[in-house]
Amino acid sequence: MGDKKVSKEAPRKSPQVSKVKATSAYTPPTLRHRSNTDSLSSSDSALQDLRSSIELAFQRLHDKVDSMLLNQEQMLGRIATLEATQKDLEKSAGFLSTAVEDLKAEHCKFAEETQRLDIKFQELDKLHGHLKKYCHEKFRSVSEAQLKAERYSRSYNLRFRGIAEKQDENPIAEVQNILRNHLKLDNTIIENAHRVGQRRPNKPRHIIAKLLYRPQRQEVLTSARRSLANTAFFITEDLTQEDFKTKARLRPLMDKAFKEGKRPRFRNGQLFVNGEPYIEQTSSK
Repeated sequence: MGDKKVSKEAPRKSPQVSKVKATSAYTPPTLRHRSNTDSLSSSDSALQDLRSSIELAFQRLHDKVDSMLLNQEQMLGRIATLEATQKDLEKSAGFLSTAVEDLKAEHCKFAEETQRLDIKFQELDKLHGHLKKYCHEKFRSVSEAQLKAERYSRSYNLRFRGIAEKQDENPIAEVQNILRNHLKLDNTIIENAHRVGQRRPNKPRHIIAKLLYRPQRQEVLTSARRSLANTAFFITEDLTQEDFKTKARLRPLMDKAFKEGKRPRFRNGQLFVNGEPYIEQTSSK
């Protein structure tokens, strides 16, 4: 029985042994093991941090490179723009230089043309002076010829002043009446006669009579100076407008010559005193 109990107790301990053996396969961590594990975890964490730092550094470097590349592209774009602008400026400068040269050439041409025109103007001015002098002399010559012709035509005329106007009068008959009754001239031939001037109350217009012969005209003037002195009638030469103004201007000198006993005569626009032509003195300032 005692043997049987021993045999029975032996198998009971075997599970415990197996358990001990089984448990002996797993060694519980000691302090050293824990230190190693913590060290590994710390290393992994440091490695992870290092890796993150490196990745962050690479990312920053990559961003900087991208920024630099972008800045480089922008700089290249600006450089290209500046180069294009420089080319445009050089082209514009070329155009301006060409334009300046063209303007210089035009200025030279203009200066030459101005000089040529100035010479031409001087020639024209000189020619104008000659033409003006010629025209002035020609006008004076024509005027003198016209005045001479008018004087000759009027040298047959006489002006009769103071003859009263009548209704339906005959100017020739009125003139002949003065010649016969006051001057005692019966043979004077009157070619034509007519009134001149504007009608005025109580002031008869002049009668211009054209005689056929010039000697008879002078005879009438000479007789009128003697016979009509105390009458209302006057007989004068039919002067041109210019000669009339000249005689009116010289009238004070003629009156003075009469008072001094001299013989003033006005003929063909010229004053004669005692047969000598009177020369007017012009004052020069």
